[in-house]
Amino acid sequence: THTHTHTHTHTSTHEPPPAAMLASALGSGTKVSYCSEKDTLDLLVSMLRNGGGEKNGGGALKAFGEKLGKLLEESGGTTVASAEVEALFSEQDEKLRDRIASVAKKAGKRLKGFHSMLPLLLRKGHEDFTWPDFEPSPQNIEALASKKVLCVGAGGLGCEILKNLALSGIKNIVVIDLDTIDLSNLNRQFLFRRKDVGKPKAQVAAEFIEKRCPGVKVEWYMKKIQEFGDSFYRQFSVVIAGLDNIKARLWLNAKLFSLIQFDEDGDPEPDTIIPLVDGGTEGFKGQARLFFYPFYSCFECSAADVQAGPKFELCTISTMPRIAEHCIAYALLVQWPNLEEFRNHKEYKLRAVKNLPKDATEEKDFVDSKAPNSVKLDKDNPEHMTWLYERAKQRAAEFKISGVTYNLTMQYVKNIIPAIASTNALISAACTNEAIKYLTHCSPIFNNYFFYSGQTGCYTRTFEYKKNPNCFTCGAQKITVEIKASSTLGELKDQIDKKYAVETTAFATQTMTTLFNKGLRITENLVKPLEDLLPKGGAKLVMSARKLGFSQASNFTLIVQMMD
Repeated sequence: THTHTHTHTHTSTHEPPPAAMLASALGSGTKVSYCSEKDTLDLLVSMLRNGGGEKNGGGALKAFGEKLGKLLEESGGTTVASAEVEALFSEQDEKLRDRIASVAKKAGKRLKGFHSMLPLLLRKGHEDFTWPDFEPSPQNIEALASKKVLCVGAGGLGCEILKNLALSGIKNIVVIDLDTIDLSNLNRQFLFRRKDVGKPKAQVAAEFIEKRCPGVKVEWYMKKIQEFGDSFYRQFSVVIAGLDNIKARLWLNAKLFSLIQFDEDGDPEPDTIIPLVDGGTEGFKGQARLFFYPFYSCFECSAADVQAGPKFELCTISTMPRIAEHCIAYALLVQWPNLEEFRNHKEYKLRAVKNLPKDATEEKDFVDSKAPNSVKLDKDNPEHMTWLYERAKQRAAEFKISGVTYNLTMQYVKNIIPAIASTNALISAACTNEAIKYLTHCSPIFNNYFFYSGQTGCYTRTFEYKKNPNCFTCGAQKITVEIKASSTLGELKDQIDKKYAVETTAFATQTMTTLFNKGLRITENLVKPLEDLLPKGGAKLVMSARKLGFSQASNFTLIVQMMD
């Protein structure tokens, strides 16, 4: 047997030379398509200059980043294996080299992880297709990672938007949603599972994204957007909304516009502009809109064009129903208000429905004004919905109308818009696309409306919604109102408040004679006719009003045109 053994031992660990150590840390990032070694070093410099992601003690990393950046600028073609980089890296102590290598490893992983973004962020020679200040560089990845984005809504659109943001390089995301997860959500809101039913959408979505995309931080809130102050919204670079109601969109639109600050020349301060990207879907149709304040029209400019749910003439649903929805509308608008008692959908007491008056225009015309109040409808109560379905089915049988189903009853009563996962995916991608283009300046943003119609093929188009000069949020601060001379000042106030969704707090003449001031409790003129307060034909007034939900009032020029 051989008893000879080697007694020679190595006293050196044969560590690779510093430059090789750095190259190894950068790893696969140096081999990513579209990305040269210099590009990789550029990203490393950007990350080092930001402290390498270290909360404390990043000063040494920043200093090294400045030296490496200066070296790259002077040499032009420096690579990770160059003598200059090796010499600079070797000058650092071992602990700092390890920290630098750790940042380099992150840079390599980031390039590999977001390699699909590189053709967009590194393309050269395309000045006509980018913003004037765009510089092709991997540093755009780091710049993108430093942005903070707010996603309002974590439903069908919100789930897709959150996924798209995280996979596009956004590292700081905040999501707000008031809803909890329902079983019916699971067919299209892919961040949720059956075990999540009943939990807050925002919480589950945030936890899923953080687990699936390491390094991404998602902060979540289950609160109304109106509960957050100006300082909360100012922290974001862009806001993306996947909301399901007009009222919330109007509020968010007004809030972001109100945050803009203007210089002495009346020009907006760029750092105070927070664009709103808004998406919406309905079946196979969808839209994405960009509100780049104050240059584009705002949401309120075109709010009047937004279609509400289906509405029918009361005389039609009462006397001549023709379709299933007419029967459901009759059960909802005519029969339900006449319920006296309700135990369940089989045990109830229903008053006789009044004959339709010739001038009937509202549901109350069908109800006896002397009768006690009807049962309050709970649209989430299965018994209530079943009662409406049964009454609508009886009405349909009476007029030989087919098509009344429980699902259709739910859709009409709750104004449920059919949701299709593929439409959500397409529209959320368009919304995220615009956010990324704005944040990186890698491509012009569209102006300002994208429409998709998928029911007859893959049809899309874009067009510009023009600014409305009479818009209360972004218009020319001038309002024109036509009103009868015999109307009171209070009726003028009510007309303005209802039309523009505001609270008027003061009226004054051009010579600043106060006609009404809520704060000073000057209210005696509210009951007086306008013809006793203003010159014949009308007048210009100074008006102060605030949007509902806002504490700060704005002044407007009010042109009152009085008619005989």
